[in-house]
Amino acid sequence: DANSREWRYVPVRRYFLAFEKAVRDRMIDYVFHTNDANLWENVRGMLTGFCLQQFKSGALAGKNADEAFFVQVGQGETMTDMDILEGRLIVQIGLAVARPAEFIVLTFVHHMESDRMSIQS
Repeated sequence: DANSREWRYVPVRRYFLAFEKAVRDRMIDYVFHTNDANLWENVRGMLTGFCLQQFKSGALAGKNADEAFFVQVGQGETMTDMDILEGRLIVQIGLAVARPAEFIVLTFVHHMESDRMSIQS
C-alpha cells in the first residue's frame, strides 16, 4: 500500500523493493526442495546471512544484529500443517530501517515447485 505510513519515505520504499528482489532471486534455488526442517534451516541461514550483510553495510538500524532484523520460517512459526501440504514456504523477515524508526515486516510466500512468490508487507 503506497499510501501507508511506512512507505511515505521514498528511500525506504526503494530499499525494500531492492531487498524483495534480492530475496526473490535467492529463493529461486529452493523451488524443488522438499518443504521440511532441513529446507527451513537452509533458508533461515541464507537469509540471516544476507540480512547480516545488510546490517554490516549500514543499511539497517540497531546496535546489533538482533535489533536490526529477524528471520522466521518453520512449522508452528510461520506455517501450518496445511501450508506445508499445499506447498507453501512462508518466511517472515523484519527489518529495522532508519525511517520510520520501527520494524517493517515482509512476509514471503513461496509456492514450492513453481517460481511463483507473493510478498506481503
